Amino acid sequence: MTSNLARQRQESLLKVLRDAGDRPVSLPELRERGIANPAAMIYELEIAGYEIDRVHHHGRLLGVRLGARAEPHAPAARGRRFGR
Repeated sequence: MTSNLARQRQESLLKVLRDAGDRPVSLPELRERGIANPAAMIYELEIAGYEIDRVHHHGRLLGVRLGARAEPHAPAARGRRFGR
């Protein structure tokens, strides 16, 4: 996938999450809104530095929402690599 296409897909997901505010958005709802493979897209946002909250009720995932920090932060510093 080109980086431009990935960025567009991330922006689409971010718009849905921002529009939902504090309300968690379920994975089926994300699919209905045109977000293909929402779990992978959520992971990509996390890698990009966005805080994503997973909301559970009685052990079941209700949905996801943007965390308190709705803008990306710098990824955590990586530890030493093995074999160095």
